[in-house]
Amino acid sequence: MEARPECKFSVNCYRRNPSHFIEFSHPYAEEIAEKINSGDIDHVISLNLSPAIIEQAQHLAELITNNELQLPQLCDKTATKGVKRTRVEVPLRNQNHGSKEIQFDDEVIELPSCSSSKKLKGDQMPQVKELETVVIGISVKDDKPPSKVSVADKIELSSPFNFFLSSITAVEDTQSQALSLKFSDIFDPSLGKLKESVQINFMVELGWLLAQYCHHRVQRKKLLVIYGVESEEMQEAHKLVPTIQTVRVKPKYPFGSHHTKMSLLAYEDGSLRVVVHTGNLIESDWENRTQGLWISPKCCTEPANPGTDSKTGFKRDLLRYLNAYSLSSLQPWIEKIRGCDMHHINVCFIASVPGSFRKEDSLMWGHGYLQQLLKEHSVEEKEGITVMQASSIGSLGPNPCSWFLDDIGKSMGVEDKDALDVKVIYPCYKDVASSTDGLLGGGCLPYSAIGHNKQKWLSSFLHKWRSDGRLRTRAMPHIKSYCRLSTDFSRASWFALTSANLSKAAWGMRTKQQAMMIQSYEAGVLFLPKFINGGATFRVGQELQLPYDVPLTKYEREDEPWFMDNLRN
Repeated sequence: MEARPECKFSVNCYRRNPSHFIEFSHPYAEEIAEKINSGDIDHVISLNLSPAIIEQAQHLAELITNNELQLPQLCDKTATKGVKRTRVEVPLRNQNHGSKEIQFDDEVIELPSCSSSKKLKGDQMPQVKELETVVIGISVKDDKPPSKVSVADKIELSSPFNFFLSSITAVEDTQSQALSLKFSDIFDPSLGKLKESVQINFMVELGWLLAQYCHHRVQRKKLLVIYGVESEEMQEAHKLVPTIQTVRVKPKYPFGSHHTKMSLLAYEDGSLRVVVHTGNLIESDWENRTQGLWISPKCCTEPANPGTDSKTGFKRDLLRYLNAYSLSSLQPWIEKIRGCDMHHINVCFIASVPGSFRKEDSLMWGHGYLQQLLKEHSVEEKEGITVMQASSIGSLGPNPCSWFLDDIGKSMGVEDKDALDVKVIYPCYKDVASSTDGLLGGGCLPYSAIGHNKQKWLSSFLHKWRSDGRLRTRAMPHIKSYCRLSTDFSRASWFALTSANLSKAAWGMRTKQQAMMIQSYEAGVLFLPKFINGGATFRVGQELQLPYDVPLTKYEREDEPWFMDNLRN
């Protein structure tokens, strides 16, 4: 058998396609996968491996067990030429032999045997002394240490999801995570030589935004900023930096806002990228708060076939959204996008714009369009859980059926509201108090006590913010995400990342005349298995990395949601 080249991303590889593992070797993970499938669980546990290596090895072990890959293909000896054995001493910590899960450094690790993927029970766990030092053998290349992974490499690694969380300043380990980025990373030269860009957002701190561009020395490139919150600084920005053009989009309705968070990046070679994220362009949002980012692949100019779109209709829907602004400053960008080949984009673009939409138009925006996409692509599980995770909650009505279940609940779940199981993730007071910024961490969670007192029924749906698996439990979530999960939390039939919070203004509401009334600008992306892995669902934790832990943690009896009022008292 010919020697397979080693994957250049090594233990950081997030690829899960079997053909990738046939083409490239992953010696570290392959060795662990062999141990898992041979039943040598004691040895695997003793290694105290990182969650990334464990997850990769579990995936390989599962592929082998399911006969999707042949063991000889994975474990050929030629793949490990040039590898030596090294003696390493590793302290083991946080062993809890009475629990149903084994925990290392606050990370829960589930290890399948050769015929099962069940968790190890307490009586199956090896008896390892706390803080015991064990000697283990690991495989390392003896020529040179692994090279630094560039931002472009990270995006390639993250395929096919291209979904990241923001790194957290106070949690150093998040800085090196494969699925973690800083906002300034979107300007990294490895992604292309920036020519000009657009920032579409709600709140903007000009100095901070310019500093992000300065980090990669592209601060003198043409920049168009479309923003929502009134700012004298932004109005006068062109006097400070002549290459900046700013446009404020004023709210059309009293409870609406220009809330979209999106970046358009054009490069010298004529290509462009789209970035949809959840953070305001202010320093506090990108320090110790959890944000989400989706970064498109590079979209090249295609003059011979300018109409090339993806199967998801991403270009069509993005253009419809940008045209809704009716801004002359956006017209050159609309033409750029129209001339790009976007056939390889595998997500749907979902958006909201202010207005009252009737008949077919009511299915083009907000939760009406989300429902349309889910129906069109046959995404519905009769039994499942709809999870709504937001950083703010609006006025939802006097009872669950007034909008929460009847409108958005049906769009995100099933038609029969009695069969709906909806769970909402929103930090409780204790979550915020124990955050890295203390009570100030709740500054991005503008839910009010007055609003909650009018809808106390919501408390029975609320769950705490927990993200131990991604090291972000203490980084308050400004991310907004929605998904449909199986009842055992092992599969997802869809996942959405968006700027839209849980409110009628953001998602829209049906009027008595069956029009869709929307008050805010919002933008997001929808991940559907049909377009990403060709299946009916995503495997949670193996294909789709959720921003929070599952199973969810329900509020305790004494818990109450975080209220912005706590910062005023």
